Order: sequence, then structure tokens, then C-alpha cells
Amino acid sequence: MTGWDLKPQGIQGVLKAAGETASHIETYATSYGEHLTSAASSAGTVSAEGGGSGGEQPAGGLVALALSQYAEHAAVDLKFIAARAGKSLTGAVEATTAYLNGDEEMAAEAQRRALGVPDLDPMKPGVQSS
Repeated sequence: MTGWDLKPQGIQGVLKAAGETASHIETYATSYGEHLTSAASSAGTVSAEGGGSGGEQPAGGLVALALSQYAEHAAVDLKFIAARAGKSLTGAVEATTAYLNGDEEMAAEAQRRALGVPDLDPMKPGVQSS
């Protein structure tokens, strides 16, 4: 692995900035969910006057249903983005540390692990995360 020329101060600055940005993912995801919920509840319903068979009002119409289904799908993507960010930052730290300790082989292995697909359910029996 010739050609690596790492500058620890520059790496530290980038990791700090990336870590600060990544730490906001949960806040953004929560806000995203709140906005979807608000949009779904504001979308109105498509139903005959009087609601359901017992006279109750339906919880939401077609738009609310579509937003709910979209949110379920998007939640998996958001979880993946957070996991990917965490693995990338950890991999960068491990690779840099190994490189600075003079072990380029360990740096390459840490880099390879960071590029692996994150396990979104690490508690599954019989599955080991990389």
C-alpha cells in the first residue's frame, strides 16, 4: 500500500466535523417523523360522511396511508445511513491509528471492514457483524 500519506491533524479535523454532523442524524430523523405524522394528519380523509360503520371517524385517508407506508420504508434507509456513518467514522479512526502505528496491513483491514454492509440487527442469532 504505497502512496499513503496521512496527516493526523487534518484527519482529526475531518473526523470531528463528520462526527458532529452524524450526531445530528437522530434529531433529524425524529423531526422527519414528526413532519410526516403532521402531514398525514393534515391530509384529510376520503370517506362518506359519518365515518365508519359505528359512526367513528377514520384515522386517515389515502394520503395518510401512503405517507405511513413511505415512512416505514424510509425508516430502514435512515437506519442504514446512521449505521453506515458510524462504521465509516470508526473505520477511519481505526485505519488512521493503525497507519500511524506503522501497521499498514491493519489499516487496510480496518478500511475493508468499514466498507462492509452494516448489520442493522446485530442481535440476530447465528449472524456475526463484520
